[in-house]
Amino acid sequence: MHTRVVNNVANLLDDETVDLESVALVANSGGLGLLLDDSERRERVEELQERGVVFKQCANTLVGTDIDESNLVDGVELVSSGVGELTRLQDAGYAYIKP
Repeated sequence: MHTRVVNNVANLLDDETVDLESVALVANSGGLGLLLDDSERRERVEELQERGVVFKQCANTLVGTDIDESNLVDGVELVSSGVGELTRLQDAGYAYIKP
């Protein structure tokens, strides 16, 4: 699943027919594995960060899995609630795309 997520984001960035102001990826529940420092996809996450993608991790998921924020890839923003952040982003004009 994580490979599909990073590939979808990269494909979106590469699509010249789409006018993007910014891209944010919000991870919660099973998405946590993508943003952990020891993730197999860490390099892809960092490449996407360099291309301007903002990664956000649900704090509730960290609490529920007893994982410390220090275990996240550098630059990942911690948000109180993944679902709440999705709602805020949609209110701000972001599109919700679920792989």
